[in-house]
Amino acid sequence: MKKIVFFTIIFLLIKSYSSYSQIILKNDDITAYKNIPQEKIFVHHNTTFLLTGEYLYYKVYCMNANTNNLSDLSKIAYVELVGTDKISVFKHKLKLNNGLGQGDFLIPIKIPSGNYKLVAYTQWMKNSEHNQFFQSDISIINPFQENQSSILEKNQPVTIQNLNHNIENTTNNNILSDSEGNDYLDINLNENSFKNREKVVLTIKSLKNNISYGNYSISVRKIDTLQISKRPTANNFMSLYPQISSNSKSNTSIYLPELRGELITGKLFYKDAKLAASNKKVALSIQGKQSIFKIATTNDLGVFYFNVQEEYDNPYAIIQVVNNEKNNFNIRVDGHSSINYENLDFYSFKITPETKDYILKRSVYNQIDNVYSIIKPNIIKSIDSVSPFYNSTAKVYYLDDYTRFPTIKETVVEIIKEVFIKQKKEKSTFHVRLYDQLSKSDLSTLVLVDGILIQNHNELLNLNARNVEKISVLSDEYMFDSMVFDGIISIQTFIGDYQADPLGIYIEKLPLFTPLVIKNYYNQIYDNSKKSDRIPDYRSQLLWVPNFNLNKNEDSLFFYTSDNNGDYEISLEGFTKDGMPISLRKMISVK
Repeated sequence: MKKIVFFTIIFLLIKSYSSYSQIILKNDDITAYKNIPQEKIFVHHNTTFLLTGEYLYYKVYCMNANTNNLSDLSKIAYVELVGTDKISVFKHKLKLNNGLGQGDFLIPIKIPSGNYKLVAYTQWMKNSEHNQFFQSDISIINPFQENQSSILEKNQPVTIQNLNHNIENTTNNNILSDSEGNDYLDINLNENSFKNREKVVLTIKSLKNNISYGNYSISVRKIDTLQISKRPTANNFMSLYPQISSNSKSNTSIYLPELRGELITGKLFYKDAKLAASNKKVALSIQGKQSIFKIATTNDLGVFYFNVQEEYDNPYAIIQVVNNEKNNFNIRVDGHSSINYENLDFYSFKITPETKDYILKRSVYNQIDNVYSIIKPNIIKSIDSVSPFYNSTAKVYYLDDYTRFPTIKETVVEIIKEVFIKQKKEKSTFHVRLYDQLSKSDLSTLVLVDGILIQNHNELLNLNARNVEKISVLSDEYMFDSMVFDGIISIQTFIGDYQADPLGIYIEKLPLFTPLVIKNYYNQIYDNSKKSDRIPDYRSQLLWVPNFNLNKNEDSLFFYTSDNNGDYEISLEGFTKDGMPISLRKMISVK
């Protein structure tokens, strides 16, 4: 019931929508806005120290700041790696499923050595005046660059004895002993010490039956023998980010939560007067085998916005004005605005000449491992099928089932009996014969090619029909975002990449800030086949499981050690279904 109330409040606030996904609050709206709970984010990441060519893996937990349960408000989160110059190295958009998301980033060879911040937030969190966005220090070494001045300790050389002392301190500070765990979960291992390429069985046991059930992430990584920054844990996350049950920002403009999917926003202007164009229709098309099409109406300020819930893999969208006088308008699409990073305080990671051999060895191991990465692929989750918005009532013509004609005009005349073409002077228009033959109106037919709205039907007359897979026809009146059409004609090409013509000022090709794809990460397996015996294996990251859902009293998973000897940390982070933070650590040795 509370969720319905929250959504109702937000829907009412949208009436005054402004630019950059913000709205201007009226006095009556401020109280309602403050009653909507804020969010906070915890990120479990695999390490705070990386070399170029290594992967940063992370899992996002978006929490309701009032209840500490996973949030069902925002459907999008943002993760960035920010340098000391306050410039983002990467900016990721993640889809949240019940408050959970995941991603990774390969540290590129162009990035300089230095100190960085991993930050995470939702659009709704931008309204907090307490800088409640998640932040964690990340230190990076680029061994391929000559200038290491930003991280090189010049005046305090460290002896081997001192270096070992730092290693010991690092281990004590960053690894929780078994007794410092919690009373909810336990981790059991088949052994504590393992040989190279040996199987490790990891068993997670609930200590409180279903009370311990929840969603967790698990990392197994070699312990760094350098003095590096600590990672935030789910346990100390609650104290680092105290509870803020409501919004306290006093400004009258706020950022809307992306509660139904990602928001794409912009503004429409009259070309000559530069005035905002209100109450106009704007169409969004994202092409592909499963294209996405939406129509929005500009508000009093000329602002339009689209909620995109569907998955897609096209990095571009087509936005156009739906109007007979469409050439009289200009479109401006908003970009994503980050949060304010002016007050970021960076950890000062330093290296000494004595660490040269360690860094060189690790870099060589990493390069060897990357050479063989092609035979150890991560599997990208396929995009779910998207049903056409006009559903299954349309009649579908697969053109391979009929005699092929050269053009769409000939195909319509000879095959598609529900469609006819009108010619007035030099202008042709496609129309649908409605089921109700007595119904006559001046309404236009909605014509799409690969999800792109076609307003100039002349460009379809000579379209090569051999490139078309199917034509769907809806022979009935159809209402779409308060627009009524006399039927729908949807043409789908085999490739799904139709180029609209012409590209005028009323139509814009927009590069999209696309959400990350979800991956299933490769897990090395050694069996009796011996097919991997001759392949080097110097992995320092033995396992990364971002989505471990515990829904029974005991569950197991396994991984194999590599040829990279040393001590490894098993790190489990997450929250029970009731919002209780869980942080567990175990150590194993590989000899």
